[in-house]
Order: sequence, then C-alpha cells, then structure tokens
Amino acid sequence: MKRKINIRPDTDVYATYKRLSYQHWSALAEFVDNSTQSFYDNQEILMATKYYKQLKIEIDYVDGDNGDDYIVIKDSAFGMEWSDFVRAINLHKPPQKTSGRNEFGMGLKTAACWYGNLWTVESTQLGSSKKYRATVDVDMLERYKNEEIEVEEETVNPKEHYTIITIKKLNQRITGSRTKGKIKDLLSSTYREDIRSGLIDITFKGEHLQFKEAPIYTENVNGQLIEWKKNIEFTINHNGLILPVSGFVAIRIPGSVKDAGFTLIRRGRVIIGGSEKTYRPYEVFGDSNLYPYQRMFGELHMDNWPVTQAKDAFDWNNSGLEELFIEKLIEQTKDYKQKASSIRVREKVTTQDVISQVIDGMRAPGVFDNIDFKIVDNSDVPKVTEDMFVDETEEETNEQGKSVEQVNKEENIDSENQGVDLQGGTSVIFNFEYKKVPYSFSIMLDRSTPYAYWLSVEMKQNNIYEVKINTRHAFFIPYIEKRDFIPLITKLSIAMVLAESESKKISPDGRINADDIRLYMNKILEDIARRNITNE
Repeated sequence: MKRKINIRPDTDVYATYKRLSYQHWSALAEFVDNSTQSFYDNQEILMATKYYKQLKIEIDYVDGDNGDDYIVIKDSAFGMEWSDFVRAINLHKPPQKTSGRNEFGMGLKTAACWYGNLWTVESTQLGSSKKYRATVDVDMLERYKNEEIEVEEETVNPKEHYTIITIKKLNQRITGSRTKGKIKDLLSSTYREDIRSGLIDITFKGEHLQFKEAPIYTENVNGQLIEWKKNIEFTINHNGLILPVSGFVAIRIPGSVKDAGFTLIRRGRVIIGGSEKTYRPYEVFGDSNLYPYQRMFGELHMDNWPVTQAKDAFDWNNSGLEELFIEKLIEQTKDYKQKASSIRVREKVTTQDVISQVIDGMRAPGVFDNIDFKIVDNSDVPKVTEDMFVDETEEETNEQGKSVEQVNKEENIDSENQGVDLQGGTSVIFNFEYKKVPYSFSIMLDRSTPYAYWLSVEMKQNNIYEVKINTRHAFFIPYIEKRDFIPLITKLSIAMVLAESESKKISPDGRINADDIRLYMNKILEDIARRNITNE
C-alpha cells in the first residue's frame, strides 16, 4: 500500500540545505537528537519492554564501489506513527513538543539534505502494526517541482520499533582517519550525559563511543585531600526572562590546551564544548600561554537559554547576554583562576620515551629512513655559555605585549622549577637518512635557564650537527610542563636544521634567502604529516 505526503510549496527549498554551514559532527548530531528525544519522551514504555536495556544508535559510513559511499543511521527508539512520520519529512510540520532536543523540527531534513541528494526514512512505532518508508530525491524535487512524496506502507510486528535513515548520492563524504576521529571525539563529548547514564549506546562505524573524564586536581592540606571542584549556580535576568545556570568549575592536572575550558550544556546535550571547542572567554581564562587557560574547566547546564537553529551556539550575539554571562563567570571562578595559576606540578618523563615519540612521529616511509639513536651520559653534556643568553635589550613579549619576566611576576611563575622532570640523560646521538642522505645530530635537551636561545646549532662536518634545544625557554611557559612538549620541540628543531641544510644546497654563493628556510620547513613538516595520515 502507498500513501502520499504533500510538501507544497517548498519543493526546491530542500536543495538549498546542501549549502548550510554544518560540520560532520553537528550534522550527525541532528539525527542523534531525534533518536534520543524519542527515547526520553517514551522512556517508561520502552524500558518496560522485555529485553530492552538501553537505546542503541548505530551510525555507519559505508565505502561504496566507484565512490558510491552512503550513510546509515539506525536507532531502537520509540519509532514513528503516521503523524510523526509526516512531520519528519515535511518542512511545514514542526514537532508538537518544542521543549526537547528536536525543538525546531528541521534537523533531520536539513542534515540529510546537507549530506546527500537521495535519502530514505523508514520507521515503525512500538505497538503499531504499520511501517512507513519514504525516499526524498532532492535533485528530482528541484527539477520537476513535485508536490508529493510517495510513502510505502507495510504491515509489521507491533513489537518492532526503530527508525532507519539511509543517505546516498553524497554531497559530503567522511574521509581520513583524523576526520573520523574528530567525529567520534565530538559526538562522545556532545552526548556525554547520555553516555554517562548508561541508558544510551552510540556507535560510529561499529565503535562504541566513550567519554573520557578529565582528571581533577587534588592536594593534601594538613593530611586532608582536597578536590578542586565546586558547584556553580546563578541566574541572569535578560529581556524579561530569568535564565538559570548550574554546574561546576574545576582544575585539571595535567593541563590541556585542547580540553580545558567550559562545556555549555542544554537539555542534556552539549551546545559548546568538546576537543578544541570549549568555551574560554579571555576575561575568564586569560592568555592561551597561561595556566588557567589549560587547567580550569567545567560543565554548565543552561536548559532555557536560546540557541541557534543548528544548535552549535547560543543565540546571544548583539543583545548583551553573553557579556552578562561572562561577568557572572568572572565572579564565580576568580578563586579557581588564582589557584590554577599557582599550582606547580612536574611530570616525569624518560629520555627513552621522548626519543621514541620523536621516532614514531618521523617514521614516515619516503621521508626518514634508517633511524637509530644513542642516549649519552649527562656528564658528557657541555655547559651553557654566556654567548647563548638573549641580549637583555631584546625582551620577549606575549600576545598582549607583556615581557616574559612581567608575565612570570604577575602569574607567580617560578621558572626555576618549570618543565617536566626529564630522567635518563639529556643528550642523544640521532642518526637517520633524509632523501637518501645520511645525517647525524648530537642533540642536547638543555634546561639550564629560561633565557638562553631556544635553539642553537653548529655544523661539525657535512650533515653532522650539534643541536642544543632549550626545553625550559620562558616563551613556552606553561607548555613546557606537558609530557608531549619535548618530543614536539625536538621534531620541530630537527625540521628547522634540515630546512637550513636544504636551503644551503641550492645556494650558489653560500647565502640563504630567508624564504627558503621557511618553504623547506613547511615542506618537511607537510611530508611527515601527509605520510603519517596516509599510513593511519
């Protein structure tokens, strides 16, 4: 049996959705919003069903032949009867309940059209004997201005309940391990509350999403362990509305450039937050090179606050609402900002681990070959000399033009005890081939003073270099506290020396154009990154 849905007069509007400014994770989140809201609206009935333990949402991306990739999103939520099914397809049918995650009633349509030009929705509701299936061909709607969409209706077991969305003729493909990893990270973060509850299981390409909780700093005060986490609760009166905020602020150790900051949650679903996407206004967190920016974090629930249609931001621009919000945050977090600035923690790392990370990052076929190394005893390491110190008249500054010494004083930074605790030797003989040419680097990981040059290089013979890296340079505070900083700065230094070496090879008179070093360094780093991505 076939039924029809009248979609007049907006047949060609569907084609415009492919131009929306979605990201993969925000588009997929639209489908998850519908599934989770269907579950929460009918949770009592579903959980009373025999063998039903949790909502399962499966997101799969299938690599088709000849580039015919497609996406399938399947859930075990309550499903849809005819009226809900019509609303899912038709632009003029918003949901009856607007207090949930799918309040606008546009997410399925906009996200499906953004992803592909041919999409199918199939659903049956628990207790219903009817299953409905409809296909939207965006190209055909745009070309022929069809006013109706056919719906296939079948008889099914009333115990069945699910929704399956299949999207083909993709406008947006999910390619590359980094993109797939980011999708998993951000979906895990967005639905952290659901995952924590154990009531909802989300998989992406067969992998169950998990949210990794941040480590909270605890300290021993007079024999008592104190956890640096406190609850926050306040309200803002704005344009006649009372907007409540509740949650917590905490300090994490170790810090994280990507993951510190506030996550803003609405109706159990993250609006702003996730890896590299947290909320960190300058007025609250300060510069990115200061401790609060990397150590202070929290979660704030803002259920009644207005959001944009894509639900990827709060609708608070040009109204002064965000400014009021920031003022409250400054007041609520000032003690934690001060504490985050004053904590001194040194992580331990071995030279063996550092060099292993360097090798792992450089082991890209066709870029570096025949890599080996030897850790040298510390007694053989040369001492820092006076000519390595920065001229006192050349004062380093941060983004706001403050000197390093001024920043240290304002933030109470004790430079003598900064940086990881490097164990197992600070000098390494590093041998490798680059473009089939053998190189030998004698690398010293120096931490004598924050004010020596960050990189000193001396060529002993052709392709044989002595390299001194200042792993405690004041400019890099507080990044020097991170375990990954020394491997990163070591790889960067090797790339810098190689770029200079390559520049000299094309110089007929021994002079190097400044652009050459930068261009060669860009190429070396690009080659490493490209080969590593290819091999993932």
